[in-house]
Amino acid sequence: MSLALNYVLNLLTRREYSEFEIRCKMQEKNFSEQEIDDAIAHCQQKNWQNDQRFTENYLYYRAQRGYGLRRIQQELIHNKGIRNEDIQTALLNTELDWEALALAALKKKFPDYATLKDPKQKQKVWRYMLSHGFNSEEFAEYVGRGEEDNYF
Repeated sequence: MSLALNYVLNLLTRREYSEFEIRCKMQEKNFSEQEIDDAIAHCQQKNWQNDQRFTENYLYYRAQRGYGLRRIQQELIHNKGIRNEDIQTALLNTELDWEALALAALKKKFPDYATLKDPKQKQKVWRYMLSHGFNSEEFAEYVGRGEEDNYF
């Protein structure tokens, strides 16, 4: 077994990696492009490395950690090197309720979210939720349910 393949297998025994992550790690270790391509191709042929499986697992993992779809998509594209088409396919295969996840994140961070009246506090909630990748439609109706709160 080649040193490059041994290195990739060592990585994959710990957790799932995207092809992009493996390439970056192998380039840091100064493996040649041919060694990198061969090792990755072998692992993909044996289904030890699969970007689709990685994407689905990453979606579930980050969603359970309190992040919304937009943030997770950004991480997958920019940090993990996953193509948008692969993300869309993974989304079709997963059954995540983004509104329920948004509500859970809102409850965890802001237990009194429904009674907020102060506009500054509401802005803080909105900034938090948007920065965590949730769409406003997924949480807007829950923030400060008072009757005079129709301006959001």
